[in-house]
Amino acid sequence: MTDTYFLAQFLMYLVFMMAIASYATLDGFDLGVGCLHLFSKTDQERRILLNAIGPVWDGNSTWIVIGGGVLFAAFPKAFSTLAPNLYTPFMLMLFGFMLRAAAIEFRSKRESLAWRKAWDIAFALASIILTAIVGLLLGNLIQGFPLNKQGVMEGGMTHLFTPYTLVTTALAFSCFTMHGSLYVLMKTEGTFHDTTRRWTHVTITCFLALWITTSIMTFIHNPHMIYPFLRFPPLLLLPLLSFCAILGIPFAIRKKNDGMAFLFSCLSIFLLLSLFLVGTFPYLMRSSIDPAASLTLMNSSVSELALWILVGVSLTGVPLSFFYFPYIYRVFRGKIKLDQMSY
Repeated sequence: MTDTYFLAQFLMYLVFMMAIASYATLDGFDLGVGCLHLFSKTDQERRILLNAIGPVWDGNSTWIVIGGGVLFAAFPKAFSTLAPNLYTPFMLMLFGFMLRAAAIEFRSKRESLAWRKAWDIAFALASIILTAIVGLLLGNLIQGFPLNKQGVMEGGMTHLFTPYTLVTTALAFSCFTMHGSLYVLMKTEGTFHDTTRRWTHVTITCFLALWITTSIMTFIHNPHMIYPFLRFPPLLLLPLLSFCAILGIPFAIRKKNDGMAFLFSCLSIFLLLSLFLVGTFPYLMRSSIDPAASLTLMNSSVSELALWILVGVSLTGVPLSFFYFPYIYRVFRGKIKLDQMSY
């Protein structure tokens, strides 16, 4: 294997991980709003929640498409192993995306109370499904899958559910609901703003508790996540920055600087997934029963020429998003004002 081949593999791996981190950071608050949706008491409040994410939720979702496309094009062996073994979670994820889109778009088409309640439930259910799968997959990617040399997961779907993966699922819920409540806090005013601030205090407390629990369980049950930091001490800067970003959230809320709290939340998610990248590198799918069956970025990629073509496509396409997303958020900045054109 040439150095240029590994460089191309590494660059596409970074593109893949950046897409996943961007999805969690951006669509994470959309999912958090969905999980909190049924806690609002009136139709007015639920319309505010929908219109808070209305202009941006579909753009935020595109990052998961980019991530899936990179995995399929650059690391087809990993994709072809993940897809059949995790068929049910992937189908549930697709169902969640479709249900959420339908709920957001159809809810306001009729004035019927029953109609709106049904789509409110659908919106919350879709968000819960998507959040649960994100947390479950993250936990399994850390602890590994019972994958044999034939690329088949032994024991079926039941092995996906362990105490560790259930904790990471709970962490995903607490993280996204905190992220969503902070975003809504920036976008609201008046009585509902005060209600959202109460949500924020609860979700931050839950997130901090589950973050500490998950960190301890990772140290105990998955020490391989710690080894890269011990082998290369400069990487310890990442957990330090992550710790500071997480502590910055309650600090900013106490100062009632809602925008800064949301930015700290974005940074926290991005840095936590950066820790995941470092801890799992170079694995795309770790086998918990046979290390030789593990899939890495080296043994799962396409040819060097194909990788460099993909690198070229990424260098022309992905940077455009760094202009598009700031522009969109700038256009739709400010507090939510409902009118006849609102959801």
